[in-house]
Order: sequence, then structure tokens, then C-alpha cells
Amino acid sequence: MRRRISIFLIVGLALTIFAFSGNAQTRTFKWSDELCDYSGTYNSRKYTEAQLRNTVRLWMPGGFSLETSATVFKPEDLPTLNLAALDAEYKAKSGELAHLEIVNTPYWEALRKAKLAEMKQVYELSRLTIQGHRNPKVLNELVGSNECKKKYAAPLIAGGDALLTAWRTLNEQHRKINADPERLRRIFDQQYSSPDRMKYALVEVMTFGWWNCANEAIKYVEYDGSQEREFNKLFIRVRRSCSEP
Repeated sequence: MRRRISIFLIVGLALTIFAFSGNAQTRTFKWSDELCDYSGTYNSRKYTEAQLRNTVRLWMPGGFSLETSATVFKPEDLPTLNLAALDAEYKAKSGELAHLEIVNTPYWEALRKAKLAEMKQVYELSRLTIQGHRNPKVLNELVGSNECKKKYAAPLIAGGDALLTAWRTLNEQHRKINADPERLRRIFDQQYSSPDRMKYALVEVMTFGWWNCANEAIKYVEYDGSQEREFNKLFIRVRRSCSEP
């Protein structure tokens, strides 16, 4: 009888230790987006909290986007364009992203690579655009975007009547899709009659012509919900709490 009790106690103790160890593996990680708060239970032997937190930063829209502006909307704002600030921001953010400790799977590494490629393209376009306000010839150094170079870089480089014609054409195109085309026409007429009309033409064609055209050629990471689905797969279960719209 004593032997049977001893065996039972040993087995029971082993089960208790196993259960405690099993619970110690699970952790809770919380994150949120614009609409909802999430709480996920995960196996801490597979990922760390830091890896999960950094992976959220990687896949959330807007994460690691360059914020230094390469364009302005008014000629008086041209002095605010800052090439040194852009260089510093790109160096810091690209370096951080390249060495970010994320969940180590092929999917997330591929997303990191895509984000780095996107950032590099935005940086190269931004850098040339900032420089192009003083020396439009540098716009031709952008790889690809040949149609943009022909349609907008060429008149920006030529200046004079070529630039004014490109400005007028661009304004007329915008009037066709604007809710208040007469307002755009009045503003254009006022600026065209101004002694600073060449400055207005430069800003308008650079910002709404060149930048918008070349920016469309950048291969941005598409946020189609797949990132969220892949992230949720890292958890044993996920609870979601959303505010009412």
C-alpha cells in the first residue's frame, strides 16, 4: 500500500510541475490599430515580446515612412526644403529597419526587404526633387519614370514658356476633376498675372506634376489585410475589442 501511495505522489508531483511549466510558456501581447484593441496569447518559447512589438511596427501602415517633405505648396515655403534632414532621416530609419529584431520567418523577412526597397525609392525621388527645385536637370537622374521626365522634367529644365505651358495644361487637367473648377481657374489667373508667376509655375509643376507622376511608379507595399492575418497566426488565440463606429 505504501509503495502504491508513493508512486501516486511522484506521478502527481510530475504532473503539477509539467502544468506549471506549460503555463509559463504562454504570454499575452497587446496591440491596437485605429479601430480595435487586440490581445493575443502566444508561446514565449517561439517569440519574444520585443520581436512581436517590432513586427507590429514593421507591418502597420505608415511604419518607417519618410516624413521629410520634398515638395511645397507655396513659393515662400521653398526655403523649408531640407536635404540634410532627409539624408539623416533616411539613414536613421533604414538602418533601424535593417537591424530590427522581428519574428524570424520568411514572410516577415520578405516584408522587411520590401519595406527597405520602398523606402529607398522614396528617398531617391525625394532627394532629386528637393535638389530639382534649384537645379531641375538632376530630375533626369531618376531611374525609370521616362514619361514623367518627358512630361514634367523637360519643361522644368527648359523654363520660360515651356514651363508656363506645362503649368497651364496641368491646371486645366485638374479643373476637369475638381468639384470647384472655377476656383482653380481664378487662382491660376491671379498667379499667372503675378510678377512671381515663374515661381508659382515651378512649385505647381514640381509638386502636382513631377512628384505625383514619379511617385506613382514607386512600388509601395500593399496593405491588403494579409499582414494582419499572418500576424494573427503567431498566436494561440486572439481577442479583439472594437469601438462602435
